[in-house]
Amino acid sequence: MKKQGGFISWLILIIVGLALLKYFFNWSIFDAASSEKGQATISYLRDILNLTWKYIGTPVMWLWDRVVELLPARS
Repeated sequence: MKKQGGFISWLILIIVGLALLKYFFNWSIFDAASSEKGQATISYLRDILNLTWKYIGTPVMWLWDRVVELLPARS
């Protein structure tokens, strides 16, 4: 039997990982994101992701629609 991991399990894993970072290394993602350098990094990553999605968004969505059509319908 194949066990499927869902969104909630990934969310819990991320929260536990961030808690461990805070506990062992005294590093907080909130402190890092609120700093000036953190804000610049977040802005840069957002610009890169938006530009990338601008070019690949249409083909990716077309491909996703084809994949969804191949999946069996759930009742």
